[in-house]
Amino acid sequence: MKGHLELNTSNIKILFIVILVGAIASLHYLTQHSQIYHHIVYREFYFLPLILGGFWFGLRGGLITSCSIVTSYLPFVILRWDNFSSDDLDKSIEIILFVIVAVLVGTLRDREMARMREKIEGVKAMAGTVAHELNTPLQVVIGNSQLLQEEFDSSTETHVELQKIINNLHEMAQIIKKLPLIDRVELKDYVGNTKILDIEKNNQEANKT
Repeated sequence: MKGHLELNTSNIKILFIVILVGAIASLHYLTQHSQIYHHIVYREFYFLPLILGGFWFGLRGGLITSCSIVTSYLPFVILRWDNFSSDDLDKSIEIILFVIVAVLVGTLRDREMARMREKIEGVKAMAGTVAHELNTPLQVVIGNSQLLQEEFDSSTETHVELQKIINNLHEMAQIIKKLPLIDRVELKDYVGNTKILDIEKNNQEANKT
């Protein structure tokens, strides 16, 4: 379910970038050549899908977006070429900038995502260790509590109180079971200014249920 949702979100983002690039290119081709300042503004608009492509999809996304922009914009440059005038030079520099910006934004995004993956792996390793260390003694406590409960009649207050303890221990076991399944790092407010890991939001299996 989560993978399907992520795929749909990615497709929507790709479609948005494609529409944006197509709309900007259309403005270029449909605007008269004499309206120079309009074309300069349209040219700057290309940086919006370029930045989005790099931010959403990293270096690969940025480069693919820049290639699509250059492919859309280059025929316009060739058709309006004027013996390498100052405007032609500006257009040529702009094309180079499209690629440079794509590389910079995409590289920075990839590095950020790599750091995030490292953080998630560290949290998952720690959570798995904690879950392993807590699960064994917890199961021993649950087993002993159940054996102790059998010593008392079900109608007694002690039996009822032990059942409450056993139920709470099972809830703890369920929480511990979720720890190794953490797949993202999201925090929530705790006491004072302290923040703690939000197990429910960070747990893929819990979100499915």
